[in-house]
Parts: sequence; structure tokens; C-alpha cells
Amino acid sequence: MRPLLFATLLLFCGNALAEDGQVASLLSFEATAVRPSTDDDTGSTTSILSTMMEFTTPSNFSLYGGFAFSLGDDPESAIGLGGRYYSVTPAFQVLPGSPVWTFIGAGIDFFDENVYYPEAGFRIATSNTSRLDVFVKLLNSDSNKYDQHVMVGAGLTF
Repeated sequence: MRPLLFATLLLFCGNALAEDGQVASLLSFEATAVRPSTDDDTGSTTSILSTMMEFTTPSNFSLYGGFAFSLGDDPESAIGLGGRYYSVTPAFQVLPGSPVWTFIGAGIDFFDENVYYPEAGFRIATSNTSRLDVFVKLLNSDSNKYDQHVMVGAGLTF
């Protein structure tokens, strides 16, 4: 119950915490693009759903944290933390008024076995208040359930 109350508090009070930066909700879904074959009974991960709060500083560095839900043979939930560095200027524009920034980052999900990952992707401005993220993650873990999985995902920041 405490994690749920904490997440609710962050969701509704997050904007008051950011004076020089921006706090936003970040919802993302990532699916397994490549996974190794395993011979043991650890199962496999098919996708991960995340609900996070992201704090972006004026220097284009962001920190995020929240909950991650692993879907697959043995579903799990965890707390996730990470950081990203966004390009200072947009790399290009998809449509007029829709700039695209690149980013690199890293994070950790505290499942039964910790999962570490580097990530890289694009952030597309869909409106003045929302952004669409498209990214790739390479999961690393001591568990075969997550280790060496390449995840492709999309997220919405609002």
C-alpha cells in the first residue's frame, strides 16, 4: 500500500517539486525484439510496461523513477530508476513544428533479479505538452529471464 500512496503523491505533487526543471508523467511499453534461447525453467520476458515520473533539467539531463511490470511466463513488478541525456538541439524535424531529439541513457529495474540497461532513442514533440519516445534497450541481468534481451519500445510523456 505504501508504494501506491507514494506513487500517487508523486503524480499529483510532482509539478510543485520542479522549480527550474519540468516534471512529467512517462508511460512506456517495450516488447522483446531479440532474446536468447534458454534451456532452463526461468521463463522469458515478452514485454515490460512502465509508469514513471520524469524530471528534466534545463541542461537536458533527466531522471525518472516509478514502477515497471514485466509480462511473460512469470509476471513481476518492480521499482525502476534511470537517467537520460537529450541532445541540446533537435536532430531533425519529422513534420513542421515536430522536432526530434536524440537521447542516451541507463537505468535499473529492481525485479527479483536486478536488471540493468543502456538505452538510446528519439523523443518527438507531438504537441506543446506531450512527447513521444521511441527507444531500444539492452537488458543485462544475472537471470536468464532478462539477460541479453533487446527491447524495442515507445513511450508517451505528458
